[in-house]
Amino acid sequence: MTESIWTLYRVRWDFLTQLCGQTPDKPDMIRKWIETREPKVKPPGGKSIEQINEEVLESITRGEGEPDTEFNKLVFAHDKDGNLAMRYSTVKAHIKDCARVISNQYVSRQQGERAFSTRVINGLYIDESVYWIPILDQDTGKPKRIADGEREKPVHARGTRGEPINALKCFEYALNARMEFTVKVLGESVAEKDLSILFQYGGVHGYAGERSDGEGRYSYEVECMSKKKGKEKANAA
Repeated sequence: MTESIWTLYRVRWDFLTQLCGQTPDKPDMIRKWIETREPKVKPPGGKSIEQINEEVLESITRGEGEPDTEFNKLVFAHDKDGNLAMRYSTVKAHIKDCARVISNQYVSRQQGERAFSTRVINGLYIDESVYWIPILDQDTGKPKRIADGEREKPVHARGTRGEPINALKCFEYALNARMEFTVKVLGESVAEKDLSILFQYGGVHGYAGERSDGEGRYSYEVECMSKKKGKEKANAA
């Protein structure tokens, strides 16, 4: 039997602050919002409606966008069983963002070594057999089926022509939430201590929407599933 090239780790995030929904419940409205603000003459090298629409959707998913009232509200996705869930790809994006910051501002690279971010981005993958990560309740361990509530916050931004946009942003949130998932590391390219550094920063940086307001912060637990190692725990608060 061929030896596996992967080292598997089980990761658990226990959220210390609200975990916020980040999926527009009516994505088609974003395209209409962009079209109404499209200039009559496309500037040289300007992006198409499709390109802008994709970028806006991605920025909102990362919690960076400021949707207009026409975007309706940001909600949680649901898996096939009807549970609140997050896409695995958003976890990968979170890990990449954290790895780049740590590589640039914390971990020094020795001569001849690959950068921390390079090792994480090229050597760490999410379990490809799973698309959705259910959002669990920390006390019961059972999947949450509905959000614990929703909030509104004022949004003050500028449109494509510099016009002021004043609106209310509405989003769902989950309290006392937990996420559990498996990551695959290529050999020893990312050590267990590297994962600890990654999630120490990530737990303070925050995951999903409303990070600028301190939401999405978590403590973590990492367990190596491929080798006989103890659990590594830390509180990121």
